[in-house]
Amino acid sequence: MPNVRYFCNRLKEMDYHSMLERVSIVHHKCGKSKFFILLDMIWCGFRYGAGYVDYDVIGFYKLNHAQRKTMLTRGINNQFVQELNDKEYWHVFNNKNEFDETFLEYVQRDFVYPVSNNLEKVEMFLQKHPIFFAKPNDGQCGKNIEKLNAEEWNREELIDYLIKNELELLEEPVIQCEEMNRLNPSSVNTVRMVTVKNEEGDVTIIATFSRIGNGKVVDNFNSGGMTARVDVDTGIIIEPAVNKEGTVFFEHPITGTKIEGFQIPYWNEAKAMVCETARKSKHIRYIGWDVGLSEHGPVLVEGNHFPGHDIYQVAEKIGENDMGILPRFEEAIYGKKAYGKLRAKKKVRE
Repeated sequence: MPNVRYFCNRLKEMDYHSMLERVSIVHHKCGKSKFFILLDMIWCGFRYGAGYVDYDVIGFYKLNHAQRKTMLTRGINNQFVQELNDKEYWHVFNNKNEFDETFLEYVQRDFVYPVSNNLEKVEMFLQKHPIFFAKPNDGQCGKNIEKLNAEEWNREELIDYLIKNELELLEEPVIQCEEMNRLNPSSVNTVRMVTVKNEEGDVTIIATFSRIGNGKVVDNFNSGGMTARVDVDTGIIIEPAVNKEGTVFFEHPITGTKIEGFQIPYWNEAKAMVCETARKSKHIRYIGWDVGLSEHGPVLVEGNHFPGHDIYQVAEKIGENDMGILPRFEEAIYGKKAYGKLRAKKKVRE
């Protein structure tokens, strides 16, 4: 059972208005009584570490116990992060400039930080890359990222705008390969590749997802993008895409490109790259890598020391007998032998 103390702390911090709104959303989806949903939602929080958003997005309202206990919930995901990722080194992934510097060999693009203290370097960067991305250095979920053209601005006004809006990191754009542009040209459509490194240093690619933009300059699931699972072995998208609202897309609404069956290019190179970078990350062992597919192969766009868990299991794609991804995490982290003991202990408790 997930950490009860963690869930009790979450109860103190919880936005109960949003929780009740989520109860209404689930009620309209499944028709069960709101009172039952609320009680079951609270129970799933204690029993499985599932937040009220998990209850809706992962679809706990339609899952049986056997399925529920295999789902990677918010509470369990947080425990993995605490166990595998040394908090003293989170800053390498929290600060985009540190990430770019640490993994420069794989980022493969120019950047400058901070704007406010590097005006000479900023000027050189803008002359070389008039079209660029401006980012908050500690931003998340693709929020407040802007794609700008320096030639459309007065230079002094541009610098003032960047500083005022805390867009202190400037990055050269990734020039996406034509095959990924065919899927969606509005953003770099990254692949989220999740790696776990066990105590022996063995790296496992736990899951791979295509993140597809939908008209915005970012592809983030939490910023209007959509996601679909990719077969780890082949690099082929194996299902339709879905956005966070639960809308399923068989074809991209802008380009008309069929999503299921789409082959991600440079797949073996991308897998080799994230395994190599994961092995080099000594203190952060659970990482969600965002990989762009450029004209010349895979590049790192970003790394996440606190990977979101909601894209792994989306309610609209969970069938009557489908199981979650948690067993794969436990086996990768603890190994097959230790994993077997862990599952046996769980059965005894149940």
